[in-house]
Amino acid sequence: MPKKTLTDLGDCQGKKVLVRVDFNVPLDKKTGEVKNDRRIRAALPTLRYLLDAGAAVIAMSHLGRPEKAKPEERQFLTMDKVAAKCAELLGRPVRKAANDVVGPATTAAVAALKPGEVVLLENLRFDPREQKNDPTFAAAIAELGDAYVNDAFGTCHNDNDASMVAVPAAMKAAGKPRAVGFLVARELDVIDGLLAHPQKPVLGIMGGAKVSDKLAFIAALLRKVDHLLIGGKITYAFLKARGVDVGSTKVDDAEIQAVQGLLTHVGSQITLPIDYVVAQSDNLQQTQICEGSIPTGYEGVDIGPKTIALYQAKIANAATVIWNGPLGWFEQAAFARGTRAIAEAMAANPGVTVVGGGETAEAVEQFGLAEKMTHVSTGGGAFLAYVEGKPFQSLAQIDEK
Repeated sequence: MPKKTLTDLGDCQGKKVLVRVDFNVPLDKKTGEVKNDRRIRAALPTLRYLLDAGAAVIAMSHLGRPEKAKPEERQFLTMDKVAAKCAELLGRPVRKAANDVVGPATTAAVAALKPGEVVLLENLRFDPREQKNDPTFAAAIAELGDAYVNDAFGTCHNDNDASMVAVPAAMKAAGKPRAVGFLVARELDVIDGLLAHPQKPVLGIMGGAKVSDKLAFIAALLRKVDHLLIGGKITYAFLKARGVDVGSTKVDDAEIQAVQGLLTHVGSQITLPIDYVVAQSDNLQQTQICEGSIPTGYEGVDIGPKTIALYQAKIANAATVIWNGPLGWFEQAAFARGTRAIAEAMAANPGVTVVGGGETAEAVEQFGLAEKMTHVSTGGGAFLAYVEGKPFQSLAQIDEK
């Protein structure tokens, strides 16, 4: 059933609206400054709509993994600099509510909110109850607002997060409305469209490091796409499983086992790279192009020029292209050619082009091509899980139209 969106909330004038955003942004390890503000920018349409409607906004998000962080790392996981970046992008003040997620100081800060103002709660994961879906913690958050909006697609698959599940459940118990924001609504519309009635032919592109993490996603793709192109480190799991020597490329036994069931599709529905860039393990500047076996002491780092040309041609002939996972070690400029070439080919395709979040989205943005795609998802794991057909408890909590 379709979920209620912002426009279904009715009159927001004077109401305090809890908005679960995904401000889990990458930070500079030395300064704590926001390195990439894509996720903050993605939430701005929802925030602006509510503020323009006369609401006061209580935004909340997690940031990083404070439960695993060292003390010197944890100091950068407060929401202070994220609030400052959000204020800069929003064009109006955004302040952190308090140093605790919930408590008297937070309650006072929210009580003082006026229409058109924004506060950001402290990093939700600073309170261990967030990841335990704790009902008491959720009730304390729910008391702060008159309505709840989920605009955090990137965390929609986190069924144990109180802010995603227990908070909207507490809102329902209190008779308060719950809706999705513009970002989540857009994600659901695009992915549902891809799954239900994609323009054909449909081409899938799969890269990244691990097949074992994406088996269900690949299985779902193979039911929808006419063809699937493989790249990234998962290439070498396929090659090794087919008896090809991959040199010093590290491939876990679990990855080889994971691709066994996919080998029958190679050559018919799945295409593997026909050449690849390899580099010496102890001297990455020493590279060569390989077809077939990789020499000892070398490891695969990118797809090769013949593969790039082949994949570009297939992309040009597709009506719909779905891409998840970089095709090489794109963080290293010398090994980013394959990933960039795929991004450029998709940008030139006049059909439907969808990038499945995570590192792929980062790469496309790094290349300055994000705006030329039909859709760049804000959720890596959430994108995979939704395509797989996994039910999201977070979305189940949202009111139906």
